[in-house]
Amino acid sequence: MATNLSNVPAGLLPATIASPIFDKAYELSAVQQNARRVPLSLSANTSVPVSMDIPAAGWVGEGGVKPTGSSAVGIKQMQGKKVALLVPVSEEIARTNPAGLYDQLQQDLPIAIARSFDYAAIHGLDLRTGGAGPFADYLKQGATSVELGTASAANGGMYADLVSGEKAVTDAGFDFTGFAGDPRLKPTLKMNFDTTGRPLWDNVTNTLIGYPAAYNRGVSGVYRNSGNRVQVATITGGPTGGTFTLTGNGATTTAIAYNATAATVQAAVRLLEGSFTTIAVAGSAGGPYTFTLAADVAAPAPLTATGSLTGGTSPAIAVAATAPTDTNLRALGGDWSQAAWGSGMDITIKVSDSASYVDEAGTTHSAFQENLVLLLVEAHYGFVKSDASDAWVAYVDAN
Repeated sequence: MATNLSNVPAGLLPATIASPIFDKAYELSAVQQNARRVPLSLSANTSVPVSMDIPAAGWVGEGGVKPTGSSAVGIKQMQGKKVALLVPVSEEIARTNPAGLYDQLQQDLPIAIARSFDYAAIHGLDLRTGGAGPFADYLKQGATSVELGTASAANGGMYADLVSGEKAVTDAGFDFTGFAGDPRLKPTLKMNFDTTGRPLWDNVTNTLIGYPAAYNRGVSGVYRNSGNRVQVATITGGPTGGTFTLTGNGATTTAIAYNATAATVQAAVRLLEGSFTTIAVAGSAGGPYTFTLAADVAAPAPLTATGSLTGGTSPAIAVAATAPTDTNLRALGGDWSQAAWGSGMDITIKVSDSASYVDEAGTTHSAFQENLVLLLVEAHYGFVKSDASDAWVAYVDAN
């Protein structure tokens, strides 16, 4: 039987808790703030009219034949896709401080949902796995690319770069209406100025070169605690003998020779099971060894290493997770009338204290046995854009 939180009916939290999460997810999504929202059916595809152009009206005399517009509206099929997240929390917290738990959910869940939606709508990928995303259309596909920082200060600097992207969109016959930006772009913009000496980003009106701008880390895909998909083990001190072990998923490998090949290390680490069963290891004998996690599995906790190395000078081994892969996208701008999104229902949160779940390291847990309450968050979203790729410009940072 599911746990009742603060006399809430078991199994599903009420709209008073879930609705603010949904509303805040909209406020935090850079794509949703720019694109138009349309109704979305969960049971079937939704036909969404996407304006391709505004036809020209003609002058006619009294009783004259009226001109007919053509090719003004295209139809795209939007299909609802589910985004979900399972959150385990201590039963003690759920029972003794439900208000605090609700506050934390209303703070964290909208960020997770908005970030995943924006990454899928812009890059066409699943932010969690790196695999194919839920939407057939995505904004960066075929977009014009502009590298930030190419224009010299004498020629307008970054202001000129941003305007050149605007020009590419308007020259293609579309209206440039706004930006979706990565938050890391803000400090860069504050240090760059337009031709009159004003900072490029106006933090009062939240505009960029005169257009509205919304920011979310789903634009680039880089965020804090985004996983340990690539880790590197480095042996230092020039050992001439000895072994080392690697620990992950609650298990430890057998002793590995100091000068083992990457294939040997890979075979040992895959025996740790869980997310490590398909991990790829590359590198020279003796390291450094690069561990790359498969895109379709959850990122585990970092590996740790213990060395029993001999010879050389203070030999040691250490494992470090590399920074998440940066797409280098800092902003995406264009004609947002060419994109639409929909939500099929409000966010729902189901509650259970008896189910089991598998964590990111691949370990199975029992909520009943470990006194946990599991909160399953689900929502349905759809996204489409017109086939006109030149309605969009991707501003990239080459650094």
